[in-house]
Amino acid sequence: MTLWFLWFSLTLDALRVMPYSTLFVAAVALALNVVANAVTRATMDIDMYRRVQKEYSEYQKQLRAALRTGDPDKADKVRKRYKPVEEQMLKLQMDRMKISFYYLIPFILLYYLLAWFMGQVPVAVSPYRFNLLIVAATTPLGPGYAMTMVTWYIFTSVAFSVIVTRLFGLQV
Repeated sequence: MTLWFLWFSLTLDALRVMPYSTLFVAAVALALNVVANAVTRATMDIDMYRRVQKEYSEYQKQLRAALRTGDPDKADKVRKRYKPVEEQMLKLQMDRMKISFYYLIPFILLYYLLAWFMGQVPVAVSPYRFNLLIVAATTPLGPGYAMTMVTWYIFTSVAFSVIVTRLFGLQV
């Protein structure tokens, strides 16, 4: 029992040290993206979602082209013709937002647990110095600047979100 506890506590301590912390936070971000997209895919009509998304994309192209010409009548015609598509897209976006409530609270709790566990220790290194509110790398560390768990999680989550959303077929 004590050997298991010692191994477990050493493993937890190792997760707070780079490169393990870097990989651990990235793995959590990837896992959460996979779960979110799997729930979305399981609860939505994907074929209808893709069809409406393509139609909406076509609508946006035509509307931009009409606005570039400077002819308000042409833009109004495009808007009227695609009004049902716009309404369908809005409905699908609302459905997708409702689905996100299934996993939002557990994800927030897990995020705060991760933030508490990791603390303010450096998790990754950025080659550039930046400070954008909570996303920052300002403390010099080796050849770059230290990023905390919050900053690294945001970067990896956004990067994985693009990839995972395409893999699950939720983005055209």
